Amino acid sequence: MRDQSSELEQRLWRLQSGDHLCCLYASEEEHRALLSPFMRQGLERHEKVLYIVDDHTAGQILAYLSADGVEVDQYLQRGQLTVLSSDKAYMHAGRFEPERMIALLRSETDRAVGERYRALRVTGEMSWALKGLPGSDRIVEYEAKLNTFFPGSQCLAVCQYDRRRFDPRVLLEVLETHPLAVIGSEVYDNFYYMPPQDFFGAHPVAAKLDSWLNHLKDRKRSETQIRTLTRKLMKTQEDERRMISRELHDRVGQDLSGIKMALETLFDPHPSGETGIRAKVSQLAKLLDRAIFTVRDLAYELRPPGLDEMGLVQALSMFCDDFAEKTLIRTDYHSVGIEKMKLDFNTRINLYRMIQEGLSNIHKHADATRAVVKLTAAYPHIILRIEDNGKGFDVEKRAREIDSEKRMGLRSLQERTDLLGGVMIVASKPGQGTKILIKLPYTG
Repeated sequence: MRDQSSELEQRLWRLQSGDHLCCLYASEEEHRALLSPFMRQGLERHEKVLYIVDDHTAGQILAYLSADGVEVDQYLQRGQLTVLSSDKAYMHAGRFEPERMIALLRSETDRAVGERYRALRVTGEMSWALKGLPGSDRIVEYEAKLNTFFPGSQCLAVCQYDRRRFDPRVLLEVLETHPLAVIGSEVYDNFYYMPPQDFFGAHPVAAKLDSWLNHLKDRKRSETQIRTLTRKLMKTQEDERRMISRELHDRVGQDLSGIKMALETLFDPHPSGETGIRAKVSQLAKLLDRAIFTVRDLAYELRPPGLDEMGLVQALSMFCDDFAEKTLIRTDYHSVGIEKMKLDFNTRINLYRMIQEGLSNIHKHADATRAVVKLTAAYPHIILRIEDNGKGFDVEKRAREIDSEKRMGLRSLQERTDLLGGVMIVASKPGQGTKILIKLPYTG
């Protein structure tokens, strides 16, 4: 059963007339995962769908749709769905001519619109170009010229390329001729795309270089903007945490403490109060004790106690002692030279959060009995080490899986490191514990 909420489904649904995509697939699963919803959505949107086969048979493609819940026969009978062979579509008298193929697409689009379809949706298997037929060497030229046809037309298309069969040099050129690219199951806005005026211009190589350089600059600007926005977001988050912490500690905590005192003194005027009621009041007082402890614990986690008053070193020492007491994980904390450094609040709070998150990871995942935190000033750097003697993990495997994981520990550490312009190195092996080294710049 198809997942209508999947990212690929949603991204394909946003395609519009005039879109020109290339699909670079490396397995039959990837091929089916894209082409089945691409065709089905066209049928659902009352578009005429044309599929051009070469590697596959018409039966295989229709089976894709049938397995996706499409009543294929009704669409074939009324002509909304057509499957053609590559020699009938691309070749004319045994030869491929880009202009003739584009003229065919234009006429088929006009026919589809004349038949009151919303658009013509085309997808073709480009493997015919590997057969060495006359004109097949013009395939990249054809793809580039399509970009003069699609914009403003009532046609959209996916050009299919099997990565297992095409030369990588050809696929690089294919990428340059498609505004959108589907790689596996992801649809990308293709910044390697060269519009026709550049591709066919007098200086295409210079135009490509300018495009790539501009994209490098754009990426740098985007990264800077992201870091700035992240800093603002973290500052806002810390301000909100401070406000909530203060409310929990100063208002909720004090109110609960007041209620507890009132309960404990409730029977002072009546020493001979009923024993059963006294026992219930005592139980309520114990529950209030637990609630007060929980509220204060939450307040401390939201806003590090003593960070502003006592400084980073002392606040971290208190946190590590408290962590060891709660988790029964022996935690050794060492700090050298940090107390002499004038750190801004952004650096102080991020260092605190890094250690907080690092130790939280150890508690949740490492099965460790000992943790070590070392914070050292080694001008012009601040060096943070977080180590444990736990079960460890495969670093490369974890890096590959990090995007699909719900656990945010290592990712959060990496993001905070990036935010402060530092580098993070993780060393771990199954059964050999974990060592995290974070080096941050310090400008004074």
